[in-house]
Amino acid sequence: MIQTGIIKIKDEEFFELADLIFKHSGITFTINKKYLIENRLSRLLHELNFTSYKDYIYYLKYNIKGKSEIQRLINLVTINETYFFRERGQIDYLVEKVIPDLILKGKRSIKILSAACSTGEEPYSIAIALKEKKLTEKVRIDIIGVDINTDVIKTAQEGIYRSVSFRGVNPQIISKYFKKEELNYLLSDEIKKMVRFMQGNLTDKLLYLKIGKCDVIFCRNVLIYFDIDTKKVVIEHFYNNLNTPGFLFLGHSETLNRLNNNFEMENFKTGIVYKKG
Repeated sequence: MIQTGIIKIKDEEFFELADLIFKHSGITFTINKKYLIENRLSRLLHELNFTSYKDYIYYLKYNIKGKSEIQRLINLVTINETYFFRERGQIDYLVEKVIPDLILKGKRSIKILSAACSTGEEPYSIAIALKEKKLTEKVRIDIIGVDINTDVIKTAQEGIYRSVSFRGVNPQIISKYFKKEELNYLLSDEIKKMVRFMQGNLTDKLLYLKIGKCDVIFCRNVLIYFDIDTKKVVIEHFYNNLNTPGFLFLGHSETLNRLNNNFEMENFKTGIVYKKG
């Protein structure tokens, strides 16, 4: 029987563990997040029969299973708040302006990256919006969802959701693209087939070689978990990975100010998009 109860982490243990998390994910944890680490990892430490974070950190660093356990650690500490058609104005602008303009310029194939896609609501929302506008009949669309968390990638691939994922979504869209089975909503195969998922670290240059050049990147409400230097690295990767013209959508509370001067800021009715070329 697995014990329960919060295991307290000492400051020096916290800093060592935070350094490990940063090294493998780029995510920064400051000392005021001790409670989050304790709440999310205490059950795991009980499961592994550790009574202190010192023993757990040693295990991560030197045990033969350390690599898989580090992935498990990353899965437990990453934040995965998302829902369908979040920040709807950006998706509307994508399907009403960005994609049609690219088609007019002669694009025959368009690749869209959903960076830190979590459980898949964002890339699937994009797929549904493109389908609703019949843009998939005019151009080949390739949508890729990437997340560092292997658990959420698995959930995204399954395409099974609960009602909490549909805050404010038009009921007609839900009934058209989802089948309800008890408390679950099963996404239709036609939308699932439009998106492919992969696990990856946004700070890793090799990830972008696997993805290939993109026309549009969504990276919303993610930069807030990185320090300044890591933000600059990620944004530089985005810039280099975008075609010209290319478009970058960030969360409404995020900005490229003091991070990168290569993008042009373009305003639209409900927000902004950063444009390359």
